[in-house]
Amino acid sequence: MSTFWGVVVKPGKRPTPLRTKPSQLVIVLKQAALASEGSNTSTDTSILSVSVGTATSEKYVLCHLTPGKCEQWAIDLGFGPEEEVNFYLSGKIPVHLTGFYEDEDGEDGEDDEDDEEGGEFD
Repeated sequence: MSTFWGVVVKPGKRPTPLRTKPSQLVIVLKQAALASEGSNTSTDTSILSVSVGTATSEKYVLCHLTPGKCEQWAIDLGFGPEEEVNFYLSGKIPVHLTGFYEDEDGEDGEDDEDDEEGGEFD
């Protein structure tokens, strides 16, 4: 089963953690989008980065978002429950990240059973 997940990453030097409390669920990040507030007054590009691991871990750029040009970006990244993940944003406009929580055991096992029993795709 999956459940909606979202967080707002604000510009600045402080990282935004993926999780605010411990979880036993995988989080799948699906989209980054410029927040509507501020996007009408700025043309600056916002650069979203991620680090996985300790505070000194390497940062990797996920996307560049620019008002009027590229205001949202599709992403498909999963992060395990044990991973320490932080997001960083340069620019002036906050970015909304959305995705979903997914149980590690998930529905994959149920789908496999349907296939074995001669599901609708035979």
